[in-house]
Amino acid sequence: MAEKAKAGVLLQRIGGLVLGIAIIAYSIYHVVSLFGEDISTITTGISTEKTVLDGKGYIFRDEIVLYSDNYGVADYFKKDGAKVSVGEALADVGENGSDASKSMVGYFDKKIAILEQSVSSGKTLADLPEINSNISDAYYSLAKALASGDTGSISAQADKLLLNMNCHSIITDENTPVDNTYTEMTERRTNLLTAGGESITEYASDSGYFYSYADGYEEYFTTDAADNLTARTFYSLTEDKKPSTLATTQAYGKLASNSEWRFVIKMSSVSTQYFKEDNIYRFNFIENGNATIPMRLTQIVEDDVYGGNLLVFYADRLPEDFVFDRCQSVSIEVSSFSGIYVPKTAVHKVGGEYCVYVLRGSVVTLRSIDIVYETMDYYLSNPDVEYDGGVPYLDANELLIVKGSNLF
Repeated sequence: MAEKAKAGVLLQRIGGLVLGIAIIAYSIYHVVSLFGEDISTITTGISTEKTVLDGKGYIFRDEIVLYSDNYGVADYFKKDGAKVSVGEALADVGENGSDASKSMVGYFDKKIAILEQSVSSGKTLADLPEINSNISDAYYSLAKALASGDTGSISAQADKLLLNMNCHSIITDENTPVDNTYTEMTERRTNLLTAGGESITEYASDSGYFYSYADGYEEYFTTDAADNLTARTFYSLTEDKKPSTLATTQAYGKLASNSEWRFVIKMSSVSTQYFKEDNIYRFNFIENGNATIPMRLTQIVEDDVYGGNLLVFYADRLPEDFVFDRCQSVSIEVSSFSGIYVPKTAVHKVGGEYCVYVLRGSVVTLRSIDIVYETMDYYLSNPDVEYDGGVPYLDANELLIVKGSNLF
């Protein structure tokens, strides 16, 4: 009996050992089969998808054209966009000067300002790595803008490149040409002004925002015209009205009475569906260095002449160095979706629901996704879904399996 009992115990131990080996082998098999697969992962993060509409529109603003008894080159005391008070000196206007000489003075003003900024930057050898980085960034941004036809960025990136190259030259070159260039440009500017003859100092007759240019449409494109716009008056302004010759040849500048202005753009009926009155939209002004300005839609006017609609927007911001050319190219952000980027190759249907797998250490875990946006190649999943007790939702900074099979 004792021997039979011992044999039974031995058989139980052997059976348990065999079972344990089988379980280990089964586990190893599945682990090997899992990691034997070619698994690819990415770290999840938030992406934003924007819908943008492009077009051209017109600026409407209340402006007073400024005239002088002299029509020549002007030496301006105020920058464009500067706020001035009644009686402030605005410019010395000479007797003579062609359009070419007026443009050249403006060109020298811009380049001299960059040279002065370079000289007064206070940069030292310790700042050289930062300067080199800025030169590299500006160069590649300029090349990218040229390649893509992004004309709005070219001027700004060229000025940035020139500024940092001047700073680099001042720091590293004992014989830097910056000082000589500054002296030469200043002298040539002075010669142009001297050639203009006797000058008259002009003063602000009203308070407002000063600009050194006028296009001759100031009396037509007013805020009142925009606020009472019809399709016929719009096309009369943009197609029939001729600029005032007096303003374009004899004006030395203009004053905007306040910071308010309107922007009117034509949209198709399909595009108009993206817009709602009183909502605010982000405008990207292409020719103004892609300056971004939020604008409120005040009215949608039916275009009963050519079809579609005319949209009137309101703004009261005056970005620095913004040029108020009458016709402007813009991009308008009309919708935006943010969510966790999920490639479609990572998505599986489990129990009729869209799910993904994530890797936590060596463990594969199931996650649900809440789709808020879809393209041909990927989804955006809502990152703010509250846990409801079921399968947890995908979160940011998880290791998402985008390629692999036999997942469980």
